[in-house]
Parts: sequence; C-alpha cells; structure tokens
Amino acid sequence: MATACREPGSIPGDVAVVDRSLEPVHGDAVVALLNNDPICKRLCLREKNVILQSENSKYPDRHVLEGDDLSIWGVITYTVRSHGN
Repeated sequence: MATACREPGSIPGDVAVVDRSLEPVHGDAVVALLNNDPICKRLCLREKNVILQSENSKYPDRHVLEGDDLSIWGVITYTVRSHGN
C-alpha cells in the first residue's frame, strides 16, 4: 500500500516502516483504511470514541463514527530519512 503518510517528525520523502504484527494501542501512529481511504494518523482511544488525530495542522482530526468502516493496517514503528531530504 502506498500513501502519503506523515508520522511525527517525518518529512516528505521519508519511508515509514509499518509493523502489521503489532496490536495498535492509544497513542500509536498507524496506517489505516477509513471508508476505503488510506490515511496515516495518531490513534486516540477515549472511552468508546476512536479519533484519528492528525500530526499536520493542515488536516483535521477524524472522529470515527458509527457506520464508518475502519481497518488498522499497521503501526508505524520507524521512519527512514532519504539522503535527498
């Protein structure tokens, strides 16, 4: 899966390393499919609410609503900076 993805501290051109074997928990940066759209956000679990928080102020947080189709694809464990950045 290729998607524009920004983890905290990453810049365009960085490569995200995603571990699909980890169970995502509150605070993890994740790659997810929300209503078939790939996104990278910070997973925030508050009581029964699921919020996908943006690290980029240009994009809003996304509250997962009843009827939304959410699938967490994996947890971002590292980012790798390319030499060109």
